[in-house]
Amino acid sequence: MKRFILCLILATYSFILSSQELDSLQIQYPFAEPGTEVTRGIFGKDDRKEVKYATGFEEFVRATAVMVPKYLLVGDSHFSATSLRERLSYQFDTDRFARDVKFLDQPTIGNCTGFLIAPDILVTAGHCINTLEEANAYYWVFDYTSESEIVQDKYVKVNPQDIYEAESIIASHFDWENDIDYSIIRLSRKSERSPYRFRTSGKVSINTPIYAIGGPSGLPLKFSTNSVVKDNVPSNYFITNNDIFPGNSGGPFFDYRGWIEGICVRTAARRYNNDDEFTADYYYDPKCNCVRNVVFSNEQSVSVGSQAHIITEIPYSVLFKAVYENLEYAITNQINDRFEAWSVYEWIFDSYYANDFGRLEIAAIESNNRTALETILELTKEELTDEHSRLILNAALNSDTNDTLKFLLDSGLLPDSGEDYTYTLLQTLVMNNKLDMAQLFISYGADINAVTNGGDSLLHLAAQTGNKDMVVSLLKMGLSVNSKNYRKKRPEWTAKKNKHKSLSRYLKKVRKGKITV
Repeated sequence: MKRFILCLILATYSFILSSQELDSLQIQYPFAEPGTEVTRGIFGKDDRKEVKYATGFEEFVRATAVMVPKYLLVGDSHFSATSLRERLSYQFDTDRFARDVKFLDQPTIGNCTGFLIAPDILVTAGHCINTLEEANAYYWVFDYTSESEIVQDKYVKVNPQDIYEAESIIASHFDWENDIDYSIIRLSRKSERSPYRFRTSGKVSINTPIYAIGGPSGLPLKFSTNSVVKDNVPSNYFITNNDIFPGNSGGPFFDYRGWIEGICVRTAARRYNNDDEFTADYYYDPKCNCVRNVVFSNEQSVSVGSQAHIITEIPYSVLFKAVYENLEYAITNQINDRFEAWSVYEWIFDSYYANDFGRLEIAAIESNNRTALETILELTKEELTDEHSRLILNAALNSDTNDTLKFLLDSGLLPDSGEDYTYTLLQTLVMNNKLDMAQLFISYGADINAVTNGGDSLLHLAAQTGNKDMVVSLLKMGLSVNSKNYRKKRPEWTAKKNKHKSLSRYLKKVRKGKITV
C-alpha cells in the first residue's frame, strides 16, 4: 500500500502524509545520543520525478551532489555529457525504447550520489569511494538538475562554486559480504547549503514512507517517492521499494521530515534473455526490439528491494563530529534558525566531543551570539564542572563585555570557578587592569581575600600594575594597606619595585593615616 497521497494543487506537487497513517507508525526518537536506546530498478510504476517538484524538500535537493569524473570537466564550468538515449543506444545497439523509459534526452555525467551532513562533510557509499586515491579522480557537483544549462547539446554548464573536491576521507568501509558500505568525505571547503539532519538513535520503522534524491544512471538529480520501509530486521541495513538506479548509490534515503535514515547502497537485479549477467536498470527486450526498464512488482520488494546502509551504523564519532560542526557553523555565522534546528541534538552540548574540541558556549561567546549562548547554557548550566565554568568565564573575560559576564554570573556560574588554576578570575582581572569587570565579580561574591602562591593580596596585584583607580577601589572595599606577602612586603613596596613611585608614596601615606580613602 502506498503511504503518500500525491496532491495536485495550483499545478505544483506537494506530498502529504495522512494523520491516520502518522498515528499508526511506531516512530522511534531519532535525535538521542548515538548508542543510546530509544544500482536499483523500479517497483511498480516509475515514481521518479524532477527535483523541482520536490516541494518542501528544496534544501535537501541543494544538499545533494553527484560524483563526476574529473576528466569530463572542460575549462572551469563545463562537463562533457552524453544523453541517456545515446548511452543506451550504444549499450544495446538499438534506437528503440519502451514508452516507460524516462529522461532519454537528458545528459548523463554522474557515477554516484552523495549528501551533506555538515558544511564540508559528505556521505556516500563505500563502493563509490573507499580511499582518497579514488576520491581524487572525481568532483562533487551540486545543483545538477534538469534545469542545468546545456551548451551545444554536449556540455552541462555548472557554476564553478558548485564544484567541490575531496580533501580527506574521515571514515570508510566497504564489505559486501557483511553489508557494510559507507564513506564519509571531508570536502575541500565548506558549503553554505543546509545539510541534512540524520537519525542518531533508534531505528526506522516498518512502513515508514521513504524518499530518495539522486542521479540515477548519471542523470540530473531525481526525486523518488511513493515507497516505504519493507524490512528493518537486519542490523546494518533496511529494505525499501524505492525506485532507484545505478547512480543513486551513496544518495540519501530520508523520511517525510527530512531525517536521513540510510545511504542508498544496493538494488535488486535480474537476468534477462538467458544472459549470464544481472541488470538492475535497463535491458534489451527482443519482443519489441527495444530497451525497457527493469521492473519488479511491489510484492517482490521485501525479498529484492533497494537496500540502504543504516545511518546509525556509521562510526559514532562521525555522527558526533557532524552534529558538533553544524552547530559550530551556525553559531559562528549567526545562522540562528539553523542553530535552532540542530539544537534538537541537545546531548552534544555536554558531550565528550564538546569537551575535547571546544565547548559551544565558548563559540557563542566568541561569536557574540547571545541567542545561542542562552539556549546552550539553559541546557548545560546544571551539569557544568568547575573546569568548564572557568573556561566559559575566561572566554567572557576575553570578550571584554560586562553584559555577557553578568549573564553568566546570573545563570549561576561561580565567580571563583577554577580552583586548580594558579590565579582566581578576580586576580586575573586585577592583574589585567579590568576594573569594571573586577567590581562586577566582587558584587557577585568573588573572594577579595584570596592570595597568590606568593601571598600577594589583590592590593599587591593592583600595585604591581600601577592602577591607582583599582587600588582605591580595593581599599574602599576594606583591603588592608598593611597586608604583607610571604616575603613580608607591603603593597607600597610592590608598587615601588615596579617603578610606580607615585602610587607607592600614595599607599605609604594611606598606611600612615596621612590620607583617608
